[in-house]
Amino acid sequence: MPENHVLTSDALEATTRTYAAGRRPSLKVRALVNLRAGTAMELCPEAMRDLIAQAFAAEGHRIEVDILPPENLDQAIADAARSDIDVLVVGGGDGTIRTAATHLMGTDKTLGILPLGTMNRLAKDLEIPLDLASAARYLATATASRIDVAKVNDRVFLCNSLMGLTLRYSLARARLRGKPATQRLPAYFATLREILSSKDKISITVDHGEDRMRLRALSVAVTNNGYDETMTWLRRPRLDGGKLTMYVSKHRSGWGLAMAIGRALLGRWKGDPEMAKFTGESFVIRTPRRVKRLANDGEISKFETPLRYEICPRALAVLTHSAEPDSTEPHDAAPQSA
Repeated sequence: MPENHVLTSDALEATTRTYAAGRRPSLKVRALVNLRAGTAMELCPEAMRDLIAQAFAAEGHRIEVDILPPENLDQAIADAARSDIDVLVVGGGDGTIRTAATHLMGTDKTLGILPLGTMNRLAKDLEIPLDLASAARYLATATASRIDVAKVNDRVFLCNSLMGLTLRYSLARARLRGKPATQRLPAYFATLREILSSKDKISITVDHGEDRMRLRALSVAVTNNGYDETMTWLRRPRLDGGKLTMYVSKHRSGWGLAMAIGRALLGRWKGDPEMAKFTGESFVIRTPRRVKRLANDGEISKFETPLRYEICPRALAVLTHSAEPDSTEPHDAAPQSA
């Protein structure tokens, strides 16, 4: 049975009175935590439950917390999305967060993110603290802001969709997940050597707007809004820009791609002649293969080609301390390429 914690009526009454003085509304919150998420496995379930509950109760919110094994999460998220809650807080990695977004987008529910995975890409872009206690306090005092959701063949991703050489690292991660460090580390180094020495390219045809381009690519990344090419660690400066950005590596080998990624992490990759960039509201990518594997937010799945990418502007409400973006601000008008 999942571990469950519901605030008592006395606690609710006391915290609601305190919260009322702050003039913010009391929200009905459901929190679902992946028991086997990366950093969650290092924490006591009861401690996680109480810490999350206390952070929201201190701000006057009514909250129920469940700590669940991953096989029960999808149904619990679906049930929560159909309930009368105001906010669904989900603790896990990028894959768990993507599952929650799939159920919540287009509804009146707001998603709160407790970053408990390995990469936590979206949480970093939203500037949510990675420490659980700090993240819970951050969400308990945050407000809703709408962000874009991306899709490929109608399947959601929030950060990026990868194919080609960089997919090998995601495959290695999936294969080695849960294994002891003595097995993971040598395998990661072997995968890195394989990536660096590789010259394998894929043939793709990219349709964006009225243009079509044939390319030989070492790696392809489609991002939900683009990276700031002057910032370190591949951060997205805004999540509501209404645009997809595609980065196509034309480097000769994995060494060239690794150097480009290194420059990107240092905020010095702008103008790389071997990196083609396309911006638009939709793309279609065609490949010679009928089925293609992609890593969407780090999770690997098979997709039938062609791959049809689209952006769903401001389709998801998330808890953040960022100011609500101006919905009347115009987006970039035309696709760009480099």
